[in-house]
Amino acid sequence: MSSSTPIDLADHDLAALQEARDLLGRARQAAATLALWTPEDAKRVAKEVAAALLPRAEFYAEWAVRESRIGKVADKIAKNQIACTLTPTAWDNVALGGVRRNDALRIVEIGRPAGVVVGLSNSTSPVATIMFKAILCLMTRNALVISPHPVALGCCTAVTHELQAAIEKAGGPAHALQILTRPTVEATGALMRDSRTDVILATGGTPMVRAAYGSGNPAIGVGSGNVPVYVDASADIEAAAKTIVADKNFDHGSPCQAPSVLLLHANIATQMQQALARQGAHVCTEQEALLIQNHAFSGGKFNAKVVGRPAHEIAQAAGVNVPVDCQALVCPIALPQAGHVLLKEKLSPILGCVVVPSMDQAIEVARLMLQHSGAGHTSGVHTANAEQAVVWGAALDYYRVVVNGSTVHDSTGANTGLPYTFTIGTGYAGKSSVDCNVGPELLVNWKRVAFPLPGGWAGAMASGAAIPSSASPSQLSALSPEVQAMVLRIVQEELEHLR
Repeated sequence: MSSSTPIDLADHDLAALQEARDLLGRARQAAATLALWTPEDAKRVAKEVAAALLPRAEFYAEWAVRESRIGKVADKIAKNQIACTLTPTAWDNVALGGVRRNDALRIVEIGRPAGVVVGLSNSTSPVATIMFKAILCLMTRNALVISPHPVALGCCTAVTHELQAAIEKAGGPAHALQILTRPTVEATGALMRDSRTDVILATGGTPMVRAAYGSGNPAIGVGSGNVPVYVDASADIEAAAKTIVADKNFDHGSPCQAPSVLLLHANIATQMQQALARQGAHVCTEQEALLIQNHAFSGGKFNAKVVGRPAHEIAQAAGVNVPVDCQALVCPIALPQAGHVLLKEKLSPILGCVVVPSMDQAIEVARLMLQHSGAGHTSGVHTANAEQAVVWGAALDYYRVVVNGSTVHDSTGANTGLPYTFTIGTGYAGKSSVDCNVGPELLVNWKRVAFPLPGGWAGAMASGAAIPSSASPSQLSALSPEVQAMVLRIVQEELEHLR
């Protein structure tokens, strides 16, 4: 019996690798069919699929929490609903393929889908992430293969199969969406490295995102969060406290854009801590903070068991008494310095808290946080001084700075002009290829047929006649339906040749 275990493990690994190869083979066939669709057909199918899954938001939220033990059912319902309602409509007025022409630059642009997308799904928003990426890929006429996080394998597999059934019912091809049911590190790596993979949408832990960038295939990756929130002396204290506690309690602090460390100006620190307590947070004593710190970072290493767990459960395990309805655990950091574990990302209702004499010192603490993680991600500032907000944003390598709002929701466009997304790019600072909120535009490339233009691009720009390539379809002259159909057929032939 003792010799059978290694054989079983080896068989499982081999089966996982074979599954990865089979998935990509079928995905290429589906991609060939999807490439024949018009952009209008793609958006129509995406909307039908999203509508079919919307009634299942609660079912899959309950399953995800039950299986992963991360987050709150109510908040995961909200995420699933947003994925199904906002994703298929947010880009209605954005060209995601087809043929268009820019008369000012004398260029005809031809949209080309990526082909086969490998999507990684995280542990904190497993179902919503799959819904989001599946709808993005349908809108852009791409096939998608999901590699799920193992802690949520059951719900991820089930929702993927249900999505695929909805795709086929709406007229889409078989295997437009598939999932790796044996998500081993080796099999996921095989998916990412395979030449049949056209692009990787990498959402998850830093090691897996780094592996995506090292795969040899194009990757659109995200980075870790570790969000500092500075509360200036001029801030609306009650509004700031309400927003921060709500953010820290949303999905039990598991979103990567949730506040990680609170930086309070000394002039309002006491009032702010009192306001946090009124909102349901527990402001810890130094001894309580040490107990929670030792539990969350046992031996200096992060304890994954605190991820997305209720505040009272974490406190109880640490030996700290708090009410059952405690919303967040505010842990003071008396001497913030490089290496202090509470300056790291916590993915839980644990919130570090540092009192600072000025914004300059708040910036220095935020820079200490950047030594651990969070570069290029998100920060927040509460202030009545717009210039202060801009200085904060300029001083630090965070590419989303939320002013007087929710870093959880407003970083993804809820009450700001930032684009809606479930996938946040962290740019060069975060070792990512994109600094933006990831949307479907990144899954389409544009060929450009350029006709002679006197003075060239520089001349057109100088005269003000040029129309940016991001112009809406209404700003561009339309080609005749016959020409569009012919060009799309030629693009399809080219894609077939490349396969």
